[in-house]
Amino acid sequence: MNLLFIFTDQMHRYALRCMGTPDIHTPNLDALAQRGMLFERAYSNCPVCTPFRINLFTGLYSSQTGTMKNAARIPAGCVTLADALNSGGYETCYVGKWHIGGAGNGPIPKELRGGFSDFIGYQCYNGFIHNVCFYDRDDREHCFDRHRTDVTTDLAIEKLRGLAPHPFALFVSYQAPHYPVQPSPEFERMYAGVTIQRRPNSQEIDPYTRTWSPPSPWPPDSCPDFQRYGNNLNEYLRLYYALVTQIDAGVGRILAELERLGRAEDTVVVFTSDHGDMQGSHGLKNKSLPYEESSGIPLIVRVPGGADGGRTGALVSGIDFFPTCLEWLGLPQVPGLPGRSFAPLSRGETQELNGPVFSEMPNWKMVCEGDLKLVVEGEQFTPKMLYDLAADPYEMENLVDRREYAAEVAALRERIVDWQAQSVTG
Repeated sequence: MNLLFIFTDQMHRYALRCMGTPDIHTPNLDALAQRGMLFERAYSNCPVCTPFRINLFTGLYSSQTGTMKNAARIPAGCVTLADALNSGGYETCYVGKWHIGGAGNGPIPKELRGGFSDFIGYQCYNGFIHNVCFYDRDDREHCFDRHRTDVTTDLAIEKLRGLAPHPFALFVSYQAPHYPVQPSPEFERMYAGVTIQRRPNSQEIDPYTRTWSPPSPWPPDSCPDFQRYGNNLNEYLRLYYALVTQIDAGVGRILAELERLGRAEDTVVVFTSDHGDMQGSHGLKNKSLPYEESSGIPLIVRVPGGADGGRTGALVSGIDFFPTCLEWLGLPQVPGLPGRSFAPLSRGETQELNGPVFSEMPNWKMVCEGDLKLVVEGEQFTPKMLYDLAADPYEMENLVDRREYAAEVAALRERIVDWQAQSVTG
């Protein structure tokens, strides 16, 4: 069995038509879900770019590795997922945005690449159309005059062709749909003038956010991105959806090549994201928050001979990918990791995964168990939010001070206290 692991940046879990969002066009990802398993409650353990990637490649929580900020490094001594796959005889390859150990658009030193045997990518660069440069495992620069999303797809297909004769694990990381939202014109035209239905918890905001790599012009009204969607949430949503549709087209091309190479029937395909995007929900934007729009991530898995057209509300998170990938490929587990493999569920077998699932930032901690989500803040783990996600999926009724939920709040808070104690000493 082989592995094709595709993930995006800042794509919330509802940016898929198969997740009940009718205004977005994601035919290839919807078709993938129809041939596999759609996970409706997957979470980022630390909803920021670098921390998620370190969760993914170490199988450890951010509080265990001390990596809750962008540009952090994988701690020395960690056995990475690529290390485990290499030891199992797999050709490992990474394509696209890396964002571990630095930022910018320059080469990534070998010691920062997490053990991948082949590599072509860049640290973090928000330009999508100009200065599209990738750097290979020999630090050579490759520059293109095409959209960064399409270049990522092209390079993934090129690598897939070289990997196909061998047992392989290919990871493809799109920078899109992370701001600044700059889709190609043909995808932008698909949404021109379309009114995007907002989530019921949405409020008017200015969705514009400056970038630092490259730096946005200042003041904002001199920035072309601000001129396109500054103080215009409707236009931001149209451009964001267009960029997701462009990703979808790229995924379709990669999957078609996998089929053409004759490897579709012995390759596990994963599609997910590092974190979401608030887009005005609760009057907020971007990431780093415990709300579903930020901490929730899309997840579609197709296992050959496995679940077919299934949907599940099972609770899974970023740290679970490490043990799950190893089980899919029949490799021995790395001891001491806190994640749980959801491989049986993806194969269509019965598996109870009701939590707890944890997420964190320096200023808050979150646990989901069953239908309930508790968020605490500060060193004393003070309860701040409790939501019943079955009754209130948009998190519009905070139950944390309701007397009838006192026992649930206390029990969930204790879950967080115990988890943090284990993470600090583990």
